[in-house]
Amino acid sequence: MSEPKPRRTAASLAGRLGPFRHRPFAVYWAGGFLSNLGTWLQAVAGSIFVYQLTGSALAVGVLNFVGFLPILLFSLAGGQLSDRFDRRTIVIRTHLVSGTIATGLAILAFAGVASEFHVIVVAFALNTSYAIAKPSLISLVPNLVPRDEVTDAVGLNSLQFILGQIIGPTIAALVMATAGAGPAFAINAATYIGPIVSMIYLERRGLGGQMAAGTVGAVARSTAVSAVAYVREQRWVLALLIGVVSCSAPLEVVRTLAPAFVVEQLGEPESTAGFIVTAQSVGSALALLIFVPLRRRGLSHQMAAAGLLVQAIGIVLTTVAHSMLAASFGVALVGFGFSLCFPILTGTLQAEVHDQVRGRVMALHQMFHLGNRPATALAVGVLATAFGAGPAVLSGILLAPIGLMATRLAWRRMGAVVQAPGPGPDVAAEATQAAGGGNSPRTR
Repeated sequence: MSEPKPRRTAASLAGRLGPFRHRPFAVYWAGGFLSNLGTWLQAVAGSIFVYQLTGSALAVGVLNFVGFLPILLFSLAGGQLSDRFDRRTIVIRTHLVSGTIATGLAILAFAGVASEFHVIVVAFALNTSYAIAKPSLISLVPNLVPRDEVTDAVGLNSLQFILGQIIGPTIAALVMATAGAGPAFAINAATYIGPIVSMIYLERRGLGGQMAAGTVGAVARSTAVSAVAYVREQRWVLALLIGVVSCSAPLEVVRTLAPAFVVEQLGEPESTAGFIVTAQSVGSALALLIFVPLRRRGLSHQMAAAGLLVQAIGIVLTTVAHSMLAASFGVALVGFGFSLCFPILTGTLQAEVHDQVRGRVMALHQMFHLGNRPATALAVGVLATAFGAGPAVLSGILLAPIGLMATRLAWRRMGAVVQAPGPGPDVAAEATQAAGGGNSPRTR
């Protein structure tokens, strides 16, 4: 009589853990979280160090621009590599290179000879490595959890990014204030060991490798097709990517305009802009607490739409706010809406796009998600100069209807075209025949 109770308790605990109950994913997540801490620590410590050396905001701007540039230049190349070679090996090698480069900068800083030029060149090199590695990293997720948990896993990956964004800058500020740039850069160098260890673990467990060679035919031939050509054929993918931009760009609107907004709208010193950015991250983290329970009730499409609407409401509340508390609440809603929408769209892409082309599609995803930042920042900067920070923030509300129309189109096209995970019904059918009539094998 007493035996069923422990089983129910164990099942309940497993449900609460979600994808974390799968050890390979937990190891993968921990490695990524450590790397994200280092990424944000380096970004903030590098900016502080460059400003300390030069006293120039322009120099810091050049640093940040150079940091974004590799995303646009090398993401597609990273996607091509991801679909041709072992993704685990790509991650290991790129992070070994990054760790070596970061160590070199730390040594220069300890020796007292590091300059702003060194930091800028290292930022370009590190983000080049990141742009090449990222498609492989995110393409691994569907190989580590069951198909019905891919979207939950994507949500948890968003959480590692958000936590890194909150904790990393805090560590950077403390280390820069107490120990200086050398130790800060050294800590970043050490964090590259996280993904390396996690990939070695997956290799030893035989997880995360490419699909078996037996799935040839049209799927194999599809690997020669460019990502752009694939997206033209599968229009629902393009629609989802537009949705990704629509929920990602509002974050950059807030980040870019935060200093001007707190001065013009709130009458606060520009140094308080950090509170606005932190509020956005906190809102994103809070949304992820309810993300899995809502998704498991079959509300994925509704959550994506709700996220876009919540972002629009947050933008309006931010624009009309006249106190830091009110503005922080509005900005938190922008982050909250992002975490409701973004994991749904990203998880759908990862689950429905065939393994043979997933790397290239996720490279496009990376460009739409992160590559929109320079253009968004420039656009709202121009608007703020012409009309003021408040109206420029309000312009972000235009993204919500674009995202709603795009995601609605994506769900409708998917219902008509995508019957199973793969690059389209005809291609998937040919692959099945080539494999002997069975299901396309996936490493789990």
